[in-house]
Amino acid sequence: MYGQPAPGSPLDWSWVDEQLTAAATFWVAAHGGDHPHPRPVWGVWCDEVLHLSIGSVVVSKLLDHHRNVTVHLDSGVDVVIVEGAVVGFSGEAGVISAYNDKYTWDYTIAEYGLLTSIFPRKVLAWRSAGWAGRDGFQQAGRWRFSARS
Repeated sequence: MYGQPAPGSPLDWSWVDEQLTAAATFWVAAHGGDHPHPRPVWGVWCDEVLHLSIGSVVVSKLLDHHRNVTVHLDSGVDVVIVEGAVVGFSGEAGVISAYNDKYTWDYTIAEYGLLTSIFPRKVLAWRSAGWAGRDGFQQAGRWRFSARS
């Protein structure tokens, strides 16, 4: 059951870190307005910060006023959910280079704008078994992050 300890061993952070690093698509849900606005976007996980290419004008405007976001990966069985806040925008050469290497892309700030940087406050993750996870949680974990100054 949700909220109960998983029957297996606790989920290692290294697995979560690998999932965030390898993910092709990040689903970001910006809060505000009449309802959340989930969108799939590209991004990179660098030094425990998500840097997302948020091209949607609607989502970008919402993030200007509502900094709290939820980001999750594609899978409903091997789940990673990041609850965090927009802490700024990045055009750092190392972040852009990581993005370009990951997607075999030529991301330019002039064309696409700065990447939106999201610092996690809490990360929830679990692995479940069976079709659509119906055989229950196998491993689970929750991590809290301290605010950066």
